[in-house]
Amino acid sequence: MKLHPIKLLGTLLALFMVQICLAQDPPTPVEPLLDPAVQNSINKNNPTTNIKTNGSGNDGVKEDTGDTNTEAIKEEVDTKEKEDESKIKFDLRQSQLPEAKIWGQQFFRDQSITIFTASRDIKAIDSYLLGIGDELAITVWGASSYSASIALDEEGFINLTNPSRGIDIPRLYIKEMRFGDARKAIINRLENHMNIKNSQVSIELNYARSLTVNITGEVFNPGSYTIPAVNTAFNALVVAGGPSQIGSVRRIKVVSSRMEERVLDVYEFMNNPNISNEFFLHNNDYIYVPLAGRVVEIEGAIERPFFYELIDTENLTQLIEYAGGLRPDAYRQNIQIVRYENDEERLIDVNLAELMEKGLNFELKDGDRVKINLIKQAYANYITVKGAVKLPGTYQLDTNTTVYDVLMKSGVIRSAVMERIYIKRLQEDLSLKYIPINVYELLKDSKSPENKLLFPFDEIEVKYKSEFIDKYEVKVYGAVRKEGSFEYSTNLVLADVLYLANGIKREASNSRIEISRLVLDEMGNSTYIVFKKFDISSFEDSLKVAGAVDFKLKPYDQIFVRTSKDFKAPGNVEIQGEINWPGKYTMKDEKERVWDLVQRAGGWTDIAFLKGAKLMRKEEGLVLLDLDILQKEGEKSRYNYILRAGDVIILPKLKDLVSIAGKINHPAIKDHGEIASKELELELEKAETEIEKKELLLALFKEEKLNPRKINIPFHSSRRANFYIKEYGAGIDWKEGGRRRFVYVRYANGMVKKTRHFLFFKVYPKVEKGAMVYVGAKEKKIKKDREPISWYKVITDTLAIGFSALSIYAIVRAIQ
Repeated sequence: MKLHPIKLLGTLLALFMVQICLAQDPPTPVEPLLDPAVQNSINKNNPTTNIKTNGSGNDGVKEDTGDTNTEAIKEEVDTKEKEDESKIKFDLRQSQLPEAKIWGQQFFRDQSITIFTASRDIKAIDSYLLGIGDELAITVWGASSYSASIALDEEGFINLTNPSRGIDIPRLYIKEMRFGDARKAIINRLENHMNIKNSQVSIELNYARSLTVNITGEVFNPGSYTIPAVNTAFNALVVAGGPSQIGSVRRIKVVSSRMEERVLDVYEFMNNPNISNEFFLHNNDYIYVPLAGRVVEIEGAIERPFFYELIDTENLTQLIEYAGGLRPDAYRQNIQIVRYENDEERLIDVNLAELMEKGLNFELKDGDRVKINLIKQAYANYITVKGAVKLPGTYQLDTNTTVYDVLMKSGVIRSAVMERIYIKRLQEDLSLKYIPINVYELLKDSKSPENKLLFPFDEIEVKYKSEFIDKYEVKVYGAVRKEGSFEYSTNLVLADVLYLANGIKREASNSRIEISRLVLDEMGNSTYIVFKKFDISSFEDSLKVAGAVDFKLKPYDQIFVRTSKDFKAPGNVEIQGEINWPGKYTMKDEKERVWDLVQRAGGWTDIAFLKGAKLMRKEEGLVLLDLDILQKEGEKSRYNYILRAGDVIILPKLKDLVSIAGKINHPAIKDHGEIASKELELELEKAETEIEKKELLLALFKEEKLNPRKINIPFHSSRRANFYIKEYGAGIDWKEGGRRRFVYVRYANGMVKKTRHFLFFKVYPKVEKGAMVYVGAKEKKIKKDREPISWYKVITDTLAIGFSALSIYAIVRAIQ
């Protein structure tokens, strides 16, 4: 058969397109970058450029009457609510500002400086400039009495006259006067009309006028703001968010039509907060924040590493001052400056110690990075003393420090070996040298040749005498009250060791004691042999054993106190539940069985559930038990087990219900299963590795097996599991993986039977009272993440296959 080349090429191209379609992933929905609800909240809370304050001041005199009306209270509440709402918006905006880039910008963002939003109840400082609209509260008490709230009128005067009390005082001009000076002027004016010397006077700012300030330049929120006049330029900048990331903190200009231009310097304010008093504002003043000038970074062994803005002649010395000064561990001999100059990065070494000594400075440029290195070399002027001294540790080393000097400081104790100590010295080639010293001669004469000079890092070790003495032990095992090892002495006898072991136990009665001893053979190899045996006749005295007083022990002896084979501690078993006399019972002998115990306990009650009886055994767990079969078959029943000490038999009350659980369509089970399935899918998505996913599935499997969600239903005699699933469970939930072959029944006594297969049929297990029918599910497969398709690889592989096929076809044609 001939293959046409054109047809073959068309077939290969069709295969290529099919491969591309099969390899392509389905499109995935694109999630929004931000939750719309969150975005709407941010849009709603977008800060405005104006802060409005309520409150007004009336011209003339207002005599305090102490009366409050409903409208005033309501107005005050409304004002408070507006102020709270404004503060919430302001705090939200401040929290969204970025971290400061230049030191000083953070003071306008972290609320180190606050803004006064209320016009009332503000305590004015002496440098506050009074203006039209301000209201003063003046109170005089004592020899004279006077009380009034007075506002500055349009001409800048205050009227102190109080006609109701017959007080006639000429007006006083206080506009543009500082609050402290105005207070003195008011007191002087009052002195001419009342007895002020024998009275007390209180003059406070009752209401601050509002003014408009224009903030421009490099700030986060430039604009015009209406604020109480008690705010300075520092406070006003907070309203606008303060200088931006590139805004200056050293050359902030305050321009006013009534005063000369002022320059606000945040660093000067930090060193002297009182300068803020010179920056009170007038109506329609301008605050301009220019770009930052020279910005230099300092890092390393400095108290406050950060970026700092320098002005005019400020350089390295001033930078260190602004950064809080050097740390104690700063290395001053050489600090390093990284500079960008002539299109390259340069490293400059500066001897800061020399500059500080000569009172010089070092010029810094914009973008410089100053690194203060740490002192990394540890101190070397020390020696170490350890061992048998009163105060071991390190000691200072001077040029003439000797061994005698150090031993006098550390104090040699009596248990020290005085014949010889060693100085361990590190040589220049890093090798060790041991220098012996005779302590006796040294302590007798400090000028003896033994009193050698010490060098840095020398180590003196004084040995304990006990370190040259071998310590031996003897060991005791078996029926004693305290097993263990005991230190050997040359006069130690068997009776002593029995005493140290708190005597022998009662179960050692009519037994014996064996002692094994270490001996050496001709080859010098060690071995243990049983050296001596002592009989224990009776337990009259736990410390008296014939011959024990005269038997001396040797090092490494091992003493074994045997337990009598006739001694048996009483064993207890327990029976609980629907039994006539429940409780613990001592076993008669080792051959006592379940039926014997039931008879001793008076038999079971009328409501005992014999099919649900359980036997719990230590170290083995659940032992299946069926008292119904035991009752029918009698003592020869296979369930008439021999009891062991610690066994517990549990006999529950009669049960007449059956439960059903697992993957069934019953709403009470299915709804809960769907929710659990969704939760599992979310957890599996969060898992990063295959191991984590398998652990989640295993935990879910254990939870479903041990504590499944179930429903209780009535018992039907002679019915199998499939009947209950169909009648009460609404069938198997196939969507959730339920399968007939996974149906099993767990009976009340713990026995489990599963569905069997007979030819082409399934035989479901029978159901008894108290049993649970469970529908299992097939194991869920973990979806593996598909790797992204490499279209380049798909195309190249397809073309390679195509060309290979064409080559083979051409070769075959050539051969033909």
